[in-house]
Amino acid sequence: MKRNVFIIPDFSGVFVNSQQQQQQQQILSPKENECMENLLTNLGTISKVNFKNSTTIEYDFCNTQNINNQPIVFIGCYENQINNLNLGQSTSYMIGDDFLCLDNLNDLSLNSTIYNNSILYSSLPQSLLFLNLYGNNLQFSKLQPSLKYFQVTLVNQTIETTIKFSYLKNLVQFVLDFPSWINLSFGSHLIYFENDLDESEIWESNNNIITNNIPSLRFIKGDFDMILLPNFLQSSWSNISTIENITFLTIHSNSLIQFPSFEFSQIRSDDLKLIWFDSFISNVPTIIDLSSIGNSFESLSFSKCGKNFQYGGGLFPFILPKNSNFKFFEFSGGYIETFDLSLFKNVEIIILENNDMSGSFPLVFNTTLFGKLKSINIGYNKITGTIDDSFCSVDLFVKNNLMNGTIPSCFTCFFGLPSIGDKFSGNNFSNFYPSSTSTIIPNFIPGNVKNFTNYLEYEFFIFGENLGGRWIPVTIVVDDFGTYYASQVLIINKLIRVVSYSKPADVITMKYSPVDPNYIFKLSTRNINPILDKVNWQSSTSNLVIDGSFFTYNKSIVNITIGNISCSVTSSSFNQISCIVSNNIDSFFNDILSYITIGNLTTQFTLNPGVINKILNCSAYNDCNGNGYCLSDIGKCQCDSNHQGDACELPLKECLNDCNNFGQCNNQTGICLCKTTPYGWTGNDCSIPLHTISAVSPSDTNGGYASIYGWFGNIHTDQQVFIGNKQCIPNYNRSESEINCESPPGTGLKSVSVIQNSINVTSKDIYQYYSNDKQCPNHCTSTSNGICNTTTGYCNCIGRWSGYDCSLYSNPSGGSNGGNGGLPGSNTTIDSNTGNTNITNQQTNYQILITKLIEIDFNGNQINEYLLLNKWSIISNNSKTVYTFIQSIQNDQCNITYTIEEINKDRDITFAGINFKLTSGSVKMTVSIENYQYSSNLNTLQLQMKSSVNEIQTNDENDCNDDQIEINSTPNQDNSLNYIAIKKDAKVLNGRFIDRIESDGISTFMQTVLISKSNDSIIVGMNLPHCTKKCLLDPDFSVLVSPEFVDDCNGNEKKSWFLPVTITIPVVGCALIIALLYVIYKKRFVEARFKKQIKLLNRK
Repeated sequence: MKRNVFIIPDFSGVFVNSQQQQQQQQILSPKENECMENLLTNLGTISKVNFKNSTTIEYDFCNTQNINNQPIVFIGCYENQINNLNLGQSTSYMIGDDFLCLDNLNDLSLNSTIYNNSILYSSLPQSLLFLNLYGNNLQFSKLQPSLKYFQVTLVNQTIETTIKFSYLKNLVQFVLDFPSWINLSFGSHLIYFENDLDESEIWESNNNIITNNIPSLRFIKGDFDMILLPNFLQSSWSNISTIENITFLTIHSNSLIQFPSFEFSQIRSDDLKLIWFDSFISNVPTIIDLSSIGNSFESLSFSKCGKNFQYGGGLFPFILPKNSNFKFFEFSGGYIETFDLSLFKNVEIIILENNDMSGSFPLVFNTTLFGKLKSINIGYNKITGTIDDSFCSVDLFVKNNLMNGTIPSCFTCFFGLPSIGDKFSGNNFSNFYPSSTSTIIPNFIPGNVKNFTNYLEYEFFIFGENLGGRWIPVTIVVDDFGTYYASQVLIINKLIRVVSYSKPADVITMKYSPVDPNYIFKLSTRNINPILDKVNWQSSTSNLVIDGSFFTYNKSIVNITIGNISCSVTSSSFNQISCIVSNNIDSFFNDILSYITIGNLTTQFTLNPGVINKILNCSAYNDCNGNGYCLSDIGKCQCDSNHQGDACELPLKECLNDCNNFGQCNNQTGICLCKTTPYGWTGNDCSIPLHTISAVSPSDTNGGYASIYGWFGNIHTDQQVFIGNKQCIPNYNRSESEINCESPPGTGLKSVSVIQNSINVTSKDIYQYYSNDKQCPNHCTSTSNGICNTTTGYCNCIGRWSGYDCSLYSNPSGGSNGGNGGLPGSNTTIDSNTGNTNITNQQTNYQILITKLIEIDFNGNQINEYLLLNKWSIISNNSKTVYTFIQSIQNDQCNITYTIEEINKDRDITFAGINFKLTSGSVKMTVSIENYQYSSNLNTLQLQMKSSVNEIQTNDENDCNDDQIEINSTPNQDNSLNYIAIKKDAKVLNGRFIDRIESDGISTFMQTVLISKSNDSIIVGMNLPHCTKKCLLDPDFSVLVSPEFVDDCNGNEKKSWFLPVTITIPVVGCALIIALLYVIYKKRFVEARFKKQIKLLNRK
């Protein structure tokens, strides 16, 4: 017997598990121990309880689980309290209020026990929620309000019993049933129900009962399931119309019932949704009119009517509900003479199985009349006729009829699946076998994204042809990660709604079968153009097979052209398309431009006839951005004349005159990027020279012939030259590298401007008017010390006098023996790893460093900075006296070479047109800067050097020479810093800066400026002109003794000497003069001779 089952929650398993897990830890209170001992003793089951201690007769109640043998004794404990009991009985003891001593009892089952119902039902613990009774002739009375679930299993009830609803009104679920092994036809169950409720007592509950009557169901809300007993009172059918508050009504019976046609037609309810009769019914005298049953009514089922259930000799006995919510109607196992589909316009699903119906199946399915109908089951009847394709919009079950003809492909395409073909078996169809699944055509369309409080819902749809009916599983859609999406058929064979709670993957799969590839369909959830992997174009055939992905199952939206010839599509799936070329194509053609379009998504490719073409993609979708086409055999785009790039994404524009080979054409903009080094160009086609000034050969103060050197190109439109703010005219000569003009008279240092081709280039402070009567520093001290060169302004020192003003005495040997006249010796070291130069004399150490090279714009702003300190690499070391270092900047485009040479004997040298003398013990430096890449033709360079002094802690007794550090730097009349002096402990580091540099091989003026000065160091910057090829500097250095130097701090006579240390930094080169330090001999060996020398020196 089919029946709705209402489940009473059973927590006994939870308590069993808890008891099993904690049975060793359960310790009941003395109250509960005593309660259980008394109860089980009275019931005669105490012997079934285990002992904790048999000597003291201490019972282990929580470890008692005797459920296999009668009488049952099961005790469930949780957290040291009894909460579950299932008890039987072997005595005549009558149970009353025995359970009140168990304060935490939750679930109580009594099996074949004797109880006083007037006491038991009102004397249960307030904690009790579940009560289960099993036995014969059970008694009933009002239950205490705290009880919520009551289940009664009656073996027999020979005493006529009436259960009043008022006893049960506080329950949320009530079940009155019989054991499964009982046959109701032979049993005796004298059970009746009385509804004694009133409108003040609405009982909301789900109920399953066996009964001999149908009670009034007024004032009851919920679901009601009734089994009508064999002695059922037919007169109680009058109460069937009182179900206005019931939601689901189910009636079961194995006996023939007299169906109350009139009373049934009187049912009116807006809460009622379902009525199910599972019983045999006799002939009905009048039609059953349910047209006004209520707006909420959804389902009416008569699942085993019996052949006696008929009206008017085989007429359909119902007027079905007319409300819009009505969905389901079943009438099976009865008798209807003729099948009439027109009776079912307001229902979604009809089941008319085994009714002896005859008649012809409708010729067509009129969706206008039957738009609501989705499923027709007329199996096991005598229906004749054929099935038209129009019935593809409904689910059909026509098994075991008399039908013939062909079954539409919307059904046969699924016959390869289990049970689908069985719906059409037992007829005379001519095509009762699976057809091609190619008629299954799914397509994807996105839906909405719904934002709920805690999650997002992604909705999309699958539409097409032959998608299946309501039988398809709700989990038919899955992605490659194994995530299933919820599916719902909206329109049979046409539309499926799918919901995901995460963003759908790019590719989803419809699986009608988990294993059969013919019933597995892939779909793209994105608008992705077709991707081709291979095209098999076999020789001497017009058939093409295209393999790839993101194709479609709908061949009607596929368009393929090979050249200008159409290829007719014969089949299409997600991964493969077959087509036939309509005209012959000559096999000698290569790279035939071809297109495949699916919907509005197009992919271009090229083909070679008669071979297997491997398709190499050029870019996304192979469209080369619409500016060319993809050569699929090599995977490269062939761009049109106006575009370039791997995907033809860039414009292609020619530059004017191809930039005259003086620049690089930006073929995306058509604009020339003119060269800036070694010579610069400008203009639309780089035809105008961007000239530079690198050196000048000035006139004297009276004016006259002057030369400007640099690069001026071969176009000199409107050329003008200015010295300061005065024009240099006329121009005698002009070429790419030199301009000669007549300089106006002037004095001092001036800037030079060259204007041509509407471009003005100025070199600041480069033109120094020379005088034939220059003064030397300090007039070279005296005529005994040196002679002034009035042309250059430099002193030529006499004998061993040295320094920029010949006031210092040199130590040519640089040692500490007797030949030094008592002067301390100096030690010069050159670090081969860093290029740093150190000069040490007694406790005094001087250091000379090249620190940085800076590019400066016309306004004096720093443009680029290159830190040179400790980055030198040594490239040669000649006899330990000449060290050459190098480092590269600007990505190895510019090389800076730095050479240090120790001078072993005096020698005269010429640099940049200046003659000067290097004394023995000096250190000469040469710095070469080649191929510097300027950011602008107006920019120049500045090379910075740092000189510093510090004291070395020793044990030498030289305290009488201790003195503070003094730094002196005074510019000359051209504001150029020619000399510096750093004095410490009667030793002086004295620097000379020659104002000349070789710029691109030509001597020109260079200005040196003070950058910064501290207590122990000074930084100077040499402002270099715009050297295009090479700047060359050539400094020299000397270490001398101050006159204040005392050779013996312990002696009576104090000998003073002047130890100057001079750093001379010419424009192009630097020379480090190693100090000549004198060592004091012991007085007992040299005192007499030393005194004579001092006297002779003082006379001079």
